[in-house]
Order: sequence, then C-alpha cells, then structure tokens
Amino acid sequence: MTEQMMPTSEEMTLEELTTEKELRRRELEQAFGSYNFVVVRKELFAHLRDPAVTIRKGSITFNTACINGLEDVVFVQLLLCEDEKKFAVKGCQENDKDALRWCIAKPDKRKSRKMTCPDFTDKLYELMHWDSKCRYKILGYKIEFEGETYYVFDLIVKETFREKPKKGEVIDETVDYKKGYYSEDIAGTFGVPVEEHKKQTQVTVENGYINVAMLTGDKKPVEIEQAGKQLTLEDNSAPANSTGEVYPDVEEEVSDGEPVVGEC
Repeated sequence: MTEQMMPTSEEMTLEELTTEKELRRRELEQAFGSYNFVVVRKELFAHLRDPAVTIRKGSITFNTACINGLEDVVFVQLLLCEDEKKFAVKGCQENDKDALRWCIAKPDKRKSRKMTCPDFTDKLYELMHWDSKCRYKILGYKIEFEGETYYVFDLIVKETFREKPKKGEVIDETVDYKKGYYSEDIAGTFGVPVEEHKKQTQVTVENGYINVAMLTGDKKPVEIEQAGKQLTLEDNSAPANSTGEVYPDVEEEVSDGEPVVGEC
C-alpha cells in the first residue's frame, strides 16, 4: 500500500490552515512564560527625538522633546538623589521656592535654553566621577506620581560625548565630537530580565524623594540565572579608547537661548 503523504500548505483547506495556526499560537502562549526574555534597552536605538538632558561643565540643557512633554511648564524644580544617582525635574510656579526657568517662553511656543550653573555641575561631575572634557546626555523617563508629572534621569546610564576644544586649543582630528558612547555594561548587553526590569521601574517614596529603582540597568550586568549567561551584543566598532559605541545622534542644542543645529 502506498504511504499516504501529508498535504502541502497549498493543498490544505482554509479550515485546516486556521486550525494549524491556532495550535501553533497555543503552543507559543503556553511556552511563553518559560522563555528567558530581557527587555531591550531603549539606549540601543536611535533616540534623537526622545526627551533628554545634556549636562556639560557649567550648564545643563533640556531638549525640546523634554520641554514639550511637560505642557505649558516654564519653571521647574530639580531633584537629585545622590544615593541612587537619579536626577528628576517637575513643573512648578514662578514664585515657588527653588523655581528655575528651564525654557524660553514665547506666545506661540517654548524653546530649549542653556541653564548656566557651574556650581551645580562641578558638584555633579565630582559626584559621578565624570570627565571634565566630556558632556553627557541622559534620556528622560516620564512618570506620574501622586498627581504630578516628573521626568526622571538615570545618571549612571549616560551617553558620553567629547567636548570640542575651545578657541585656540588643538583639535584632535581622530575624534568624532558628535558621536556618543555608552559604557560596556550598557552598550554590550541587550537589556535586563523582565522580572528585574519590573523591579527597576517601581516607584516608591523614600526620605521625601521619589525613588525610581534603576530604570535602565545597574552599574554591572544582571545575570539570568536560568540561562546561566546574559544575552550580549558584540560591538567591535568602538575606538580602542572607548568602552562601547552607539548610534551617532545629532541633537538640537542651544547657545545663549538660540538653537544651534548639529551639536549634542
């Protein structure tokens, strides 16, 4: 007797195909919880238009996306948690204590502005052990807490750019001053496990400060116990003197209140 052959997908009826897809869907659904997923880091994607703050020696600047995220806000209060290395901003009234103007307000729109603050950035660079010859860009995460909207920035997960030499100083032609780099524990890993990610994004209150656990990763990679290893990204494109290369974003920057295209 000739062995009966299985029908090909072209020979299968629509009902049979639908049944096969449904069986496959159920298999995936049942097995989904056993997969060792990690939440892929936002920093590994181009993020030119994402809310961010740029910190350099002497000033800080919130980009337009960040300003637009807090509708109609012209004055803000800045919050810093030294223990968790978190930086946050929330809107306030002009006459509130420690209110700071973070944008240029015009009748039809608000624009980014450079907030001059050498005393603050000196202390921040010292706290974070940052290089004074670099500027740092940190993505902002918008949260709602007790009826107020905040942007929270994880200072540990920063994108590093070399500052252009000042007038009269020698320019290193081998350095791309527009290209940013993350540290190896950020650039070299896909992300953190799903459960760890949930813990990292929990919002609590501690000592009167909003404590958002590590939003995008710890200082050291988190191991996936079930798999034994953490998923990593190979990156051989970074210069020898850097620890990890990411996409060369070109951010809209400001200088004395006027936008300058092409700087980060």
